[in-house]
Amino acid sequence: MIYTTPFSDEPALEAVADYWTRKRQSRRMPDRSEIDPLDLPPAIWPNLLITEPAGAGIWRYRLVGSAHVERYGMDFTGKTLHDIMQGSYRDYMTHIYDAAFRDRAPIYSESVFRWDTEGFAMTRRLMLPLSHGMTDQPAQIFSVQVWPTAMPVRPRSITELSRSGGFRDGLYLRLETETFQPLPDPRSADGS
Repeated sequence: MIYTTPFSDEPALEAVADYWTRKRQSRRMPDRSEIDPLDLPPAIWPNLLITEPAGAGIWRYRLVGSAHVERYGMDFTGKTLHDIMQGSYRDYMTHIYDAAFRDRAPIYSESVFRWDTEGFAMTRRLMLPLSHGMTDQPAQIFSVQVWPTAMPVRPRSITELSRSGGFRDGLYLRLETETFQPLPDPRSADGS
């Protein structure tokens, strides 16, 4: 059976999902040592991120692709979410990183920012857990993020974007590992 994923219209997210699936084989997730971003098409490299936990609710960026540096005006490799973000956007990002790690499941998310007084821009991301020497325990999150809307002439820093009013809203879906189909939300009483 062929499934349509929530991101089947986005080639970069599809390519990374296919790569992650091939690398994990029949395991819950691949090991970090099996992931080489250079195995992916060069057009995807700038959109990649690798993060790891650095304490309770703290996430450190280990790999930051050049599209992120260009988009947000800074290279945040080695920095944490708490170093570069604030407010509701930091809370949102912490929550989805925590969900991918805790649930050992792929996460698809979309979020919307106010770039300037002219309007909003959207971003889409796929977050995939990676183990480190253990097939069942996550150690890092491998992500690809794209921006379907055009970048403004003057990019805003991620710190500035995360201030009050910069982040409008976001959604995320926990996905089934085999098919990338949405899983029931564990926060709802009936599981739907």
